[in-house]
Amino acid sequence: MEVVVHQQETAKRPRVEAAAAEVTGGTEMGVFEVLPQELTMSVLAAVSSRADKPADLFNAMLACKMFRKLGKNPQVLKVASLACLSVRFSKWCAAAELFLIRCGESGNADANYLLGMIQFYCLRERQRGWSRLMMAVRSGHAEATFAMAVIRLNGAGTAFESRDLTAAAHLFALAANRGHNGALRDLAFCISNGLGVPPNPSTGRSLTICANIKELLDRYPEGSELDGALAHIRVGNNPDCCLFSNLGCFAAVSTYHEWPHPANRFMAEWFAAQPQAPAPAPLQLMCSFPTCGRPETRPLEFRRCTMCGIGRYCSRMCQSLHWRMGHKQECVPVYQWILAANANAAANNNNNIGAPM
Repeated sequence: MEVVVHQQETAKRPRVEAAAAEVTGGTEMGVFEVLPQELTMSVLAAVSSRADKPADLFNAMLACKMFRKLGKNPQVLKVASLACLSVRFSKWCAAAELFLIRCGESGNADANYLLGMIQFYCLRERQRGWSRLMMAVRSGHAEATFAMAVIRLNGAGTAFESRDLTAAAHLFALAANRGHNGALRDLAFCISNGLGVPPNPSTGRSLTICANIKELLDRYPEGSELDGALAHIRVGNNPDCCLFSNLGCFAAVSTYHEWPHPANRFMAEWFAAQPQAPAPAPLQLMCSFPTCGRPETRPLEFRRCTMCGIGRYCSRMCQSLHWRMGHKQECVPVYQWILAANANAAANNNNNIGAPM
């Protein structure tokens, strides 16, 4: 009788081990095999929307076959976070471009903006890049709206005569309405100088003050830092008040080592790694604001600093930020260069008088 019981236990043991193998690794799907597809997709969408880097989503897709399949679903790619889309120049390849294309076609505005900037400026595929930027604008993307306004203002990728100042002013207004403070500053500049709209200096000045106040509040939302910043601002009717400055409120200055968007970082890395064309081809000059990354698409596309003539800027926003973050100490007016050159020439002439032949 004892022998019979032992034989029955031996016969049952393989069936238990086989069932365990089927659940854990036999089908590579683990416990997700028994979950509804909608629930599994919601898990992936949450991972995608909160990813800190592109590898987070890709590592999740390697967990099982179902994740690999559902990770390409438009509902997952549409909500991918900006950090999840942040492709670096060193990692750029056909697979990275395809990933951005799929995210953009799924309705991800950040993907369309990033890919549009890469195509327009780096790959010089102007039409494709413009179409991607337009898709992002239609999705309500503020950065893409501002980028299109800058392109229209400078006539990037076209001749100087092809600039559309009216469209640029309207796009700056749309971007400002979507919360882009730099666009508000550029809109004020356009209105003050009559670029694409009738000139109205008083309205432009009011918009500049609004941009300064908004920038100050964004920099110091609340607390003792805001109180300290306000203490350094002379309010009232004083025309020298910091809030009345066309170049921004100096109390809101911060370092410019943080990239405003991964697209700007990608462009800066891209053009830093590209060798300049040999002479006599024109040099491809960059916007002087270090974290902008936009290049000139033709000679003399960007506006120069009216004082030194050395700084060049794609927008009023970049000029304002660069002035307060370092260019103010470096800028030397052109007339001082001329005076110094004349003084050096006179000194050389005096030294040559009476010299032995």
